[in-house]
Amino acid sequence: MSGHKFTNRLIAETSPYLLQHAHNPVDWYPWGPEAMERARAEDKPIFLSIGYSACHWCHVMAHESFESEETARLMNDLFINVKVDREERPDVDIIYMRSVIALTGHGGWPMSVFLTPDQKPFLGGTYFPPTAKSNHPGFPQLLEWAHDLYRNGKEDLKNRTTKILDQINAAESGTASGEWSSTVLIDEAVRIMVERFDAEEGGFGSGIKFPEPMNYTLLLRHWARTGADESIRMLDKSLTKMAEGGLYDQLGGGFHRYSTDRLWRVPHFEKMLCDNALLAKLYIDMVQATKQELYSAVSRGIFSYVLTEMTAPEGAFYAAQDADTEGEEGRYYLWEMKEFLDLLGPHQAKVMARHYGVTSAGNLGRKNVLYVRESMESISESENIAIFEVDHILKNGKETLLEVRQKRAKPQTDTKIITGWNGLMITAFASGYAVLRENNYLDVATRAAEFLWENLWDGSKLLRIYKDGESKVDGYLEDYAYFLEGLIALYEVTFDSVWIERANQLADKMIDQFSDEERGGFYMTGRSAEKLVARLKDAADGAIPSANAVAALSLLRLGHLTGKKDYLKSGERTVRAFQQRMEKTPAAFAGLLSAADFMSEPPMEVVFSGPREHSAFEDMSNVLGQDYRPNKVVLFSGNEKKLGKLPLAEGKTVTDGEPAVYLCQKQTCHPPVKTGKALMNLLETPPEIRLNIFDYDKKIADSKKEEQERFLGVMDQMFKHSGLKK
Repeated sequence: MSGHKFTNRLIAETSPYLLQHAHNPVDWYPWGPEAMERARAEDKPIFLSIGYSACHWCHVMAHESFESEETARLMNDLFINVKVDREERPDVDIIYMRSVIALTGHGGWPMSVFLTPDQKPFLGGTYFPPTAKSNHPGFPQLLEWAHDLYRNGKEDLKNRTTKILDQINAAESGTASGEWSSTVLIDEAVRIMVERFDAEEGGFGSGIKFPEPMNYTLLLRHWARTGADESIRMLDKSLTKMAEGGLYDQLGGGFHRYSTDRLWRVPHFEKMLCDNALLAKLYIDMVQATKQELYSAVSRGIFSYVLTEMTAPEGAFYAAQDADTEGEEGRYYLWEMKEFLDLLGPHQAKVMARHYGVTSAGNLGRKNVLYVRESMESISESENIAIFEVDHILKNGKETLLEVRQKRAKPQTDTKIITGWNGLMITAFASGYAVLRENNYLDVATRAAEFLWENLWDGSKLLRIYKDGESKVDGYLEDYAYFLEGLIALYEVTFDSVWIERANQLADKMIDQFSDEERGGFYMTGRSAEKLVARLKDAADGAIPSANAVAALSLLRLGHLTGKKDYLKSGERTVRAFQQRMEKTPAAFAGLLSAADFMSEPPMEVVFSGPREHSAFEDMSNVLGQDYRPNKVVLFSGNEKKLGKLPLAEGKTVTDGEPAVYLCQKQTCHPPVKTGKALMNLLETPPEIRLNIFDYDKKIADSKKEEQERFLGVMDQMFKHSGLKK
């Protein structure tokens, strides 16, 4: 006996999200032919509910409606009910998300859509309360309305579905025509971002704020090309505010999904692998651009969180952690002032509370989300405490709080392994190794990539999901593109030819399965995938980068590395396919504009040669990782036996047994250099930063030095007056 009153078909699924609903009284089906055939046989409409395991409002609607026997009875009588994990089926998700946006003007999760038996959407929205509130109908009321529309409004239904599908299937790409300038489009996208920018609190807009890493990556590229103060200022303001806010887990590291307020203080508490991968890479890039300790500290915090909480024993990465614990959103992360006093004592509690904005009133109910409210300098001055003592109190206090928090009931972890998201994290860890030189990061990236190749690449195609020893669901474009990006990143830091060999296999299959030979660009789904009511490309960035953008940039990089012109042609054609859409709304296509930026001029070419175990090789590699230079390709001359002759490596060998670097930039190739200093002298100097970006650790170190010197000066005077020093 299971002890559950109800069990439905979802019990046979592996998705943690679907399993969360396996004991609902709703007669749920997973997406598939069984549900569709029954809908057709009984002439019933389909109620489609889409969400994901870490989604707070998905849990709310499940508790209010899907766990209600009365509501479930209505659902079962009137509809064939289908549950979809959007992380397993992004193709289903994007089609019906677009339909909801067409119907209501906005989208989100949980997604609630009503379909005809042939899967055509006719009504939908997101979260619906159990009873009518404000302008929202109650969910039971909506069920009856949708059923009545299906039964008694056939002509209206046909018009509605036709209109929605026309909007969904509107041409997304086409043959590019006329001259265009990527720099003009990037400049225009940046201008739009400046207009939307919150100059006081960072980020874009004035309400709910998402991290939007693709926008900041484009801003960083714009700064690298132009040296524009405004671009780096927006980056620094936003990334600092994010890192100091409640969006960032101040104790355990890692970012939550988004902020519910303008100040970045109160997040929705789910943590997603994809978000943290993208932000880790962005903060690593900012380490290179600014040399500020804040950015390396946050990057390390993300990596520490992922290794502690999100890494499977096999080496790959889990998908997400839940927002809720014990039925309360954020419970795991919240603190009361009384807890601070009980755990830390009055003196430490006061310092910690001032620094992290903890009050008896709280900022979420009567509890507190930790954020950096007051700097150590301010506390040091107002409390008359040496700054190194403040630093010591904060470090000890964090350790105490983290130890206590780890004993609480933890948020549920969605332990499915998603190929594409793992690809993003492999790129982040490889980049972290290149910049921070932590050998463990390279080991982690390598182990995850090996796992994906062994378990999710079957020799002829890529799979998307690994769970409980089972690999399933054919990979989507994002899986191919994101994993391809990770393989290239691994090659450029290891020079192991196996990663290029695998990247070539993946790129060939991606082009074969997903490319639109007529209009250019890539479809989300492969040629052999299930046929749905639409086959989309989705070139604009969403919560994660456009898969078309990552595919294009990865193919461009791989084409330069290998000399394969087909890759270059495919990458360039993908960017140009969406030219008209980018010209219309450039800020929506930051990812594709980053690929266009790479296309704008020949990339910097860096060829290493000679013994890799030599200290000079490591020295030159370190120098190359110090500064932000996004438009470069890096390879090793010496793998010809495995890869064939790489055109960029031709003639770039050593004869004296010492490593050398051959550098080509700005259409000029330089003689080889053999030391890090010599390479640094050749590399084009990055833009000067003319902003005063605060460096906490440097300030602490300087203050410690000043206080030590002051102490020694006082002691020196004491010695003089005592007669012990002449």
